Amino acid sequence: MNALTSKFALATAMTAGLALTGCATAPYGNNGGYNGGYQSQQGNYGNRNARCQSCGVVQEVQQVYTSGSGNGGTLGAIIGAVAGGVLGNQVGKGDGRKAATVAGAVAGGVVGNQVGKHNSSGDAAWRVVVRLDNGQYVTVTQRENPGVRNGDYVEVRGDHVYSR
Repeated sequence: MNALTSKFALATAMTAGLALTGCATAPYGNNGGYNGGYQSQQGNYGNRNARCQSCGVVQEVQQVYTSGSGNGGTLGAIIGAVAGGVLGNQVGKGDGRKAATVAGAVAGGVVGNQVGKHNSSGDAAWRVVVRLDNGQYVTVTQRENPGVRNGDYVEVRGDHVYSR
């Protein structure tokens, strides 16, 4: 394997690694901590005798898709331009190398922008409907999987639902 091929393979592996970092998922349940599927002795019901103004029973849990924040295209363009510039710099000598670097950066930026827009256009979220102890209904939409289901006793804090 010659030096150019090995540099290209290294740059490709690094680019793939950066692209795949967006595929990682966070654990779910109890404020982002994964409990391995086991409930504490209190379970989801907690101490119902203590009055909680924002506690209630889950009526519905539904996965929904929200519109993206619009930043994915910019970040993708930056990463793509850097990767394209690095790859383009490996080709040619002198002015040809400069031209290849610029062309690689431009092409990488365009491709990265499109990939970033595609990945941020339909973010998954969870819509949870809770009937509070006082009889009112609250609907919360959050990006993190709440790890709750119908009938669970939960607390609503801000724009998140937490198991009790």
